[in-house]
Amino acid sequence: MEREEGLSILASRGWLAGTPPEFRKRFLSGARWRSVDRGATVTLGGEERNDVVGLAKGTVVMTSTLGQAGTPTMHMGHSVFWMGYGPLLLERPRDVTVVARTQLWIAVIPRAKILPLLDETTRWWRCFMRLLAEYGDISAMIASDLLIRQSDRRLAATILRFAGLRGLYPDRPEQVRLEVTQSELAEASNLSRNATGTILRMLAAKGYIKTDYRGIVVCAPSRLRQLVEKGS
Repeated sequence: MEREEGLSILASRGWLAGTPPEFRKRFLSGARWRSVDRGATVTLGGEERNDVVGLAKGTVVMTSTLGQAGTPTMHMGHSVFWMGYGPLLLERPRDVTVVARTQLWIAVIPRAKILPLLDETTRWWRCFMRLLAEYGDISAMIASDLLIRQSDRRLAATILRFAGLRGLYPDRPEQVRLEVTQSELAEASNLSRNATGTILRMLAAKGYIKTDYRGIVVCAPSRLRQLVEKGS
């Protein structure tokens, strides 16, 4: 993917699309364009880097460094997705490790390019606070999903969230391939692997999903949402 195409995607979808044109132009003007190989670390929890990363193409998996060692995958991000803004705005080390699940195309916005926007005028702060609020929304969604008592509804909610079919910008295609293991889904849903397998087979029998060696395909997001919201 060429730089201009990638920056156009980042500017036209998600958080940045809702900001003033002048802000979008200046925010992206200093972007460094990169390709990241599958399996590579994008951001590392504990590091004191303050760059902001925009995902234009691909899928990432995230784990938190705030919990115990060995904390499982808590979320998956798909284009368009922003990372690293918390440490920049709050001036603290990163608390999330992000790893490429597929090949990625990303824009890295250096801290030195962002600080003038923060210092120059108060009007740009609203743009950054909207981005920080998005992080809060994701965190609240993860917590609320884990509080669902019924195991099938909890797993369905996790699948939808991992597929990018819940939240602020549910603009993903109706059928989404999700490269995720049964173990990852089990851990993220606080279920045993056996219980997760049983529920996945039930969802597949109903035509809501398909499973294969690479992961799952979400075939009927609306039916999964109905299961989550109404338990039917």
